[in-house]
Amino acid sequence: MKTWRRGITGRWFAGKRWATARALCWTLLVALGVSHAWAQTTTTPPPAFRAARTVVVIPLRGEIDDRGVMATSLRRRLALAERAGADAVVIEIDSPGGSVDAVLQMCRAIKGSRVRNTVAWINSDAYSGGAIVALACREIVINDPVSFGDAKPISGGPLGILPQGIPDELLKKILPPLVAEVTESVRRHNEFAGRYEWDEYLAKAMIVDDMRLWSVRHKVTGERVCIDPHEFRLLFGEGADPGGATRLASLSSASPTAPADPPPGEGVASGSAKLAAAADAVIARLSGGSVSTRRPKISAADRDLWVLEEKVLDGSGPALLKADDMVYFGLAANTTTDASGRTVADPIRTDDDLVAFFQAKRLVRYEASWSEGLVLVMTHIATRFVLVVIFLIAMFIELTHPGAALPGIIAVAALAGLVAPPMLIGMASWWAVVAIICGIGMLLLEVFVVPGFGAPGIFGLILLFLGLVGVFAPSGNGLVPSSPEGRTDLLYYGATVLLAMVTAAAGIALVARNLRSIPGLSRLVLRDAASDDDSPGTLDAIAETAPGAPAIGESGIAITVMRPAGRVEIGGVIVDAVAEFGMIEAGTRVRVTSVDGMRVGVEPDRGATA
Repeated sequence: MKTWRRGITGRWFAGKRWATARALCWTLLVALGVSHAWAQTTTTPPPAFRAARTVVVIPLRGEIDDRGVMATSLRRRLALAERAGADAVVIEIDSPGGSVDAVLQMCRAIKGSRVRNTVAWINSDAYSGGAIVALACREIVINDPVSFGDAKPISGGPLGILPQGIPDELLKKILPPLVAEVTESVRRHNEFAGRYEWDEYLAKAMIVDDMRLWSVRHKVTGERVCIDPHEFRLLFGEGADPGGATRLASLSSASPTAPADPPPGEGVASGSAKLAAAADAVIARLSGGSVSTRRPKISAADRDLWVLEEKVLDGSGPALLKADDMVYFGLAANTTTDASGRTVADPIRTDDDLVAFFQAKRLVRYEASWSEGLVLVMTHIATRFVLVVIFLIAMFIELTHPGAALPGIIAVAALAGLVAPPMLIGMASWWAVVAIICGIGMLLLEVFVVPGFGAPGIFGLILLFLGLVGVFAPSGNGLVPSSPEGRTDLLYYGATVLLAMVTAAAGIALVARNLRSIPGLSRLVLRDAASDDDSPGTLDAIAETAPGAPAIGESGIAITVMRPAGRVEIGGVIVDAVAEFGMIEAGTRVRVTSVDGMRVGVEPDRGATA
């Protein structure tokens, strides 16, 4: 009996010890889980200047158009973010660049926003104008891989294709404002950071294509600065360049080892880099000198304080940076330290990464509206070209066939497609719409009041041409744009409208010649019931045919209304004829003006009476 109790008691104690051990294990696991969760929720908080509860993301994708649609959309969404009380605005950029004027407008909108905590998220390319817009933000974060830079202006041609170089004279006018813009952006950031973090020369080298730069580091402060050939010689003397490859990819593999001395008093190389020196003057004029530079002054007395790190650019192309380059030059704010102690990018790939970067409570995306997307399509130069051709052909058919409603409806719809989208977002100028309306009025006067191609018709075509060109050009530029790029674009718009009018003229000639044989359009040739059906003897006369065509200069009488095709009696014979321009009433004395195969062209014979 005792043995049995001892066995039961032993098993009981054994079971109790096991339960206690299990409880301890579970407690330990729970403690580890809680500690891990606590560690996750108590990561290093962001700096006070970056911390935000509500973050608004504004995507900028694709080409920055020259019609101002994307710039207008950015201003609208920035205003929405301000009204929503956003603590931070993230400009998500994936763009090849675009119009210089639009890029400068976007930079002004970002810098003028009441939300000061602006961050550019390069995801994944910011070429050309996209890079300039990114520099306008207070900070930059990146995905990986990314491309950033290569912002030298190029020309896209009248239809936005075939990129080509800009003439030197025009480039001299475009470069200084761009260089001043990026320089001022860099200085704003450095002033905010309280140290020289973004390099001014590197920013300029994204725009000009012949800057030669080396990277040096201050032994005491650790500041990294890009220097030009003049400063290189001050610090390291003649022939000190080690040569070899450059850090940033360039258009040429050659790397000059003995940079030539710049002219006295200049700190940059020759060529377009010389224009970069004008940035300070432009900035002083635009900002009143309020944005000063934090760039260290380089002199020969500082030789022992600077260490040469590597060659950055060899002057064979504009600067283009990848993710590790942006980290190296301090442009990327989202960095971390890897196991080897090296500073690397901590990629921002998703919205959740953005939330963690700001330690935000709420993130909202403000996408471009569907109407802005529609306007972007409708204001594309190819779409406008087609609409101009349709408008002119439909208007011609309506003017020569009064009462045929369909051509008029098509003409009005095409004109609305040309004018309404840019007017909705404030792109079209009021004078352009007035010019189009007055031009159409002059053409109506020519056709119905004073027939014969005279002053009203010529003046109407000129007004119509100017109005269509004005609809193409963004508003605010006036009749003659003030910027060089604006004037160049105006020439492209004029060439496009002229080409559209020539195309429409060819289409009008084709329609006029084959109106009766074109399916659908043949119904637009209306018959005069009194002339065609009720006049005795008309059908019998039509049945008569003549073996030969009438001669040019012969006169006759129109026996049907000609809109423009109809019937005329010439020398007692009824023939098919076409009015050369406008409508001819039945009973009008006409004269043969052209004979082309089976086509006979006539016009009113104003020197005779019927």
